[in-house]
Amino acid sequence: MVFGKLFGKKKKAETPVTDSIPDDWNRADQKPAVAADGPSSVCFENHDKTHECASGVTILEVAIAAGIDLNHYCGGMASCGSCMVTVVSGEVSELDDMEEATLDVVLEDERDRLGCQCRVLGPVTIIVPPQD
Repeated sequence: MVFGKLFGKKKKAETPVTDSIPDDWNRADQKPAVAADGPSSVCFENHDKTHECASGVTILEVAIAAGIDLNHYCGGMASCGSCMVTVVSGEVSELDDMEEATLDVVLEDERDRLGCQCRVLGPVTIIVPPQD
């Protein structure tokens, strides 16, 4: 007690509150803007649904907006492969190294892409595999 009276009690340092998910969590948002003209759409072939969208958005974003169930366990970071879709036709962005590495593990068809990373550049038709 004498020590505390002579020198004063030190306050315990407060731990700052931080968000567990960083602001830059989505790798697709880190990619440079994709040059595309005009509105686009995604046809979800096995759901008989077409949803209009802006060019340059991800297939995952369109699926969520359209009310289509598309898993994305890693939150769109291209690490789990749960948002994989099959691109039947249309114009989409090119594969990057991270998407290709993830697809190497889960790839079933050469047309498979990750919905969280693949951007729509024009009218696109896709197949969403059964979701769990």
